[in-house]
Amino acid sequence: MNRRLILFITVLVSLALIVLTGIQAYWVRSAVEVRETGFHRSVADAMSDVMRGLEKAEISKQIKKNHEYNNLLKAIDSLDYLIYRETGEMPRNDGSSGFNYQRQQQWDEVFEDNQWKMVKKSDSAVMDFPGSHEEFNGKNKLSERARQLNRKKAYLLNQVLDEIFNSPFTPNIENRYTYGQLDTLISQALIAKGIEADYEFGVMSKSRNIMVIENDPLLREQLLNEGLFFPMLTRDGNVPQDFLLIIFPQQTRYLLIQMSGMLIISGALMLLIIIAFAIVIIAMIRQKKLSEMKNDFINNMTHEFKTPISTVSLACEVLNDPDVPKTADLLHSYIDIISQENKRLGVLAEKILQTAILEKGQLSLRNEPLDMHEVIADVIRNISIQVEIRDGSISFNPNASDPLVVADRMHITNVINNLLDNANKYTAKRPLIIVETDNVNNGIQVSIADNGTGISKANQKKIFDKLYRVPTGDVHNVKGFGLGLSYVKFIVDKHHGEVSVESEPGKGSVFRVWLPFNTAQD
Repeated sequence: MNRRLILFITVLVSLALIVLTGIQAYWVRSAVEVRETGFHRSVADAMSDVMRGLEKAEISKQIKKNHEYNNLLKAIDSLDYLIYRETGEMPRNDGSSGFNYQRQQQWDEVFEDNQWKMVKKSDSAVMDFPGSHEEFNGKNKLSERARQLNRKKAYLLNQVLDEIFNSPFTPNIENRYTYGQLDTLISQALIAKGIEADYEFGVMSKSRNIMVIENDPLLREQLLNEGLFFPMLTRDGNVPQDFLLIIFPQQTRYLLIQMSGMLIISGALMLLIIIAFAIVIIAMIRQKKLSEMKNDFINNMTHEFKTPISTVSLACEVLNDPDVPKTADLLHSYIDIISQENKRLGVLAEKILQTAILEKGQLSLRNEPLDMHEVIADVIRNISIQVEIRDGSISFNPNASDPLVVADRMHITNVINNLLDNANKYTAKRPLIIVETDNVNNGIQVSIADNGTGISKANQKKIFDKLYRVPTGDVHNVKGFGLGLSYVKFIVDKHHGEVSVESEPGKGSVFRVWLPFNTAQD
């Protein structure tokens, strides 16, 4: 899969994700708006229930008042009968009885609708029945019993007239209800509609242009600007003058909590899609890199095998050529060449086997007591010829007082050999290699320092990856498969050890391998 195809797929899926995210955001917004509309409808229904409750309370008061009127009238009729029995004459209702009637009214001047108006504040009446003092119909002196009955009748008639004249007068809303009473009604109505959000409310008098009932004056402006308005009880069927205002300060948060399940599922699905997309893109990029590395590996392997095979083939042709004299020195020389190239082929085959080990990921170690100084000395002895050919040197400083570890001899030997081989190969000329050992943290640490080309910080994180080789542009002066360091890390990890590197471009590198004294068998 080429780079352009990966880029095209990435852009295409990214656009699809952007469009899907936009649709999801629009859907969530629409869902919130629908939920908000339903919320306001439920609040309106709840407030309607509150108003109906207030109207029922008013009707109940009126019924009670009418019941009291009926009781007063019945009481007056009873008194008329008693007076008749006491005096022998029925009281007349034709206006000739001569009772005195006085009506008392109180008016206030208020500013309303840009003008001053007179508003009745109270209305009452007082009746003085003459028989309550001395005479009845101006003829006979009344008995004390008759006078008492007349006085009681006058009192009852005064009550009836006062109620009649005061009935058109309705007290202000703040005089009829308290904040606590309204709060209880509102709370019960909202709970009945399934609304448990925090709220604040107030009552606004339109005629007086003031907030007559409120809990917190600081919320007055918010109630006026953002509150929901609901008309309260009208006066004699006129246009309502009092309005209930209610706000929900945490409305958006409340609605989102109500929708939290749906939002979480929606967000989780979007997140899963994005993660899946990212995993696919990363897998594609890694697959592309792996394909490139495998191609490089095959090319390098072909080249590495081609050279010794060509050399062996050429030596065999010379030995088989009848025109070439077969002297002892010539035979020995060509046999030695074939032997060296055969060993080289063996080393290459060993590296291919290392690839199989890394691919399989499973390895059975044959641990045994191992003297690291002895192993390092053997590897230095075998590789020193290659270093000396390049006019270089290897020095060994066995500083560890206890060099014994429990490890697999073959694989640990390969680890040291790979590190020393890299130190030699990646030094342009005159390699200077220093090997040291120290006892660190209940184990032994092997340090291999060189004066090679060095490794940048970015590449230091990748050099232990399988088939990875430090990029050198179009020039490939150093042969290899990119397996050495990945094999080193794999074997060291299997021994529960650690491997690290310190390096700067142009200043060489220091590889450190730490192995514990006691290595558990995997």
